[in-house]
Amino acid sequence: MKRLTRILLRRADRRGEDPPPPQSSPATSAVLSTARYDKLPLNEVLGHLHELRPADLAALGAHERAHQNRAALLAHIDALLHNEPWPGYDALDVDGVRFGLDGAERDRFLTVLVYEQAHRNRAGVVLAAQQKPT
Repeated sequence: MKRLTRILLRRADRRGEDPPPPQSSPATSAVLSTARYDKLPLNEVLGHLHELRPADLAALGAHERAHQNRAALLAHIDALLHNEPWPGYDALDVDGVRFGLDGAERDRFLTVLVYEQAHRNRAGVVLAAQQKPT
């Protein structure tokens, strides 16, 4: 999480927030980084995800799931970690993915859209994933 802290705190500091206090232990560092991270707008966090190592992405995903649970952020983290939207997804053709989206919640549509755009980018899947239920 140290790299995550540096990247995300750099943005917070540019906005004129107080600099972080001296850190005495890894536990303090983790608390500081998540406290500051939780205040950052979604678009700022999304803009830096590609800079993070897989271990940092996984830690960020675990923190996000336990706290704010923002579907868009989790979808991007999972796509960067190559986590399929559901088991066996990568083996499906376009019709199979469409079938998997039948009756799904909005979050699944978002997860499929982000994952598909990051990996195979099949037009039929992207179009189906953009047809989110209201």
